[in-house]
Amino acid sequence: MNLLRSITTIAGSSVISQLIGALSIWLISHKYGMAEVGTYSLIYSIVLVGAQICTFASQLLIPRQPDEEQLARNVVFCLLQSLIIAVPYAALTARLFHQNVVFLYLLTLSYALVLVAENLSLRTGNYRFLVFQRIMVSVVVIASLLITSHTGGFYWLWTAFMLVLIGGCILHTFRFSTLRLTHWGAASNLAFFREHRQHLAKVGSAEVLAMVNNNLPIMLINFWFSALTAGYFSVVMRFCLSPVMIVGNAVRNSIFSKWSMDFRNQVFNYPEYKKIRTLLFVLGVICVLGVLICYPLVMRLGFSQEWIDSIPSSRYILPYLFPALAVSPLTVIELIFGSHRYFLRIQVEQLAIVLLAFLALPYFTHDYAIAVLTFSVLTLIRYLFIWIQMNRRATQLNQRQETGL
Repeated sequence: MNLLRSITTIAGSSVISQLIGALSIWLISHKYGMAEVGTYSLIYSIVLVGAQICTFASQLLIPRQPDEEQLARNVVFCLLQSLIIAVPYAALTARLFHQNVVFLYLLTLSYALVLVAENLSLRTGNYRFLVFQRIMVSVVVIASLLITSHTGGFYWLWTAFMLVLIGGCILHTFRFSTLRLTHWGAASNLAFFREHRQHLAKVGSAEVLAMVNNNLPIMLINFWFSALTAGYFSVVMRFCLSPVMIVGNAVRNSIFSKWSMDFRNQVFNYPEYKKIRTLLFVLGVICVLGVLICYPLVMRLGFSQEWIDSIPSSRYILPYLFPALAVSPLTVIELIFGSHRYFLRIQVEQLAIVLLAFLALPYFTHDYAIAVLTFSVLTLIRYLFIWIQMNRRATQLNQRQETGL
């Protein structure tokens, strides 16, 4: 399967997944109000951040493993890591956000295993099953909403469905017959940790920070403003960011899979990189214009006043949308071929922007619009510098390949 076909396959699944996710948001607001959308988004953000902390990028090593033995060690390490780290994380977040600790543990664990299953599919290029998995992850949310009649039942059923689903996905994508008892021992897992400690320390920290950067705004908006305001922000990020998520993740996952294979073969396809860069730039422009024109029209045509009130937020995030699609997927080149230190640094920079915009500024101004605009503009400036660095990295790789170094 060529790169363009894999991108369109994954993007197709993301379209369906995002549509189902959008329907879930609408259904929550219809049944329980916009404030509950903010609460749901808070819980979802907690779980996504927790999933990254539990795996700490160990799952990203899966596509790069050269043989079944190393793959088995990798999978066991991911499973044990997730089972153990989810315990303190759930205990801490349950206390901070007044949630049930068992519920948060199980849901966080299930989403950590989602990351493992996805990378097992990416390793073999099994995009059809990856499509199925991503769609079903969204389906279980809306199925839980339709079956239950109160919020407590919804969250518990969602958790149960997720555990069953992802357990089945891992059973399908990984041959457990390759496992040996020694893989579960402390010696094997400590050895795996020592072999990959640079990746776990730098890429792991970067991936966790990336997820924190994506989800911390919802948490801080809940804290500084209200669940209703967080609901507005969540709706805008869900609907306006959907094209970015669909295309960006499709490109990111496809080039991650393809370039991981290139890495194993010690090659780099520079013409392919330039084509991807041009494609992302054009799509970024289209995405921004689409949100600017279409979002207000759609909201005024068929949604309630609560949804219409989210229109200003859609304008505030426009400077953020363009680089999130045009530049962000290209950072995969740094993850695979480049400097793990730089990959970590760019996430630290984004965390500083998030803390400034959503923690420091609200303390002094308590103005939601200023906070979101500051976040968007500073992120745009940051991505311009990243774009320059990614192009420099690609040029260096190409020159090194041409000279045979």
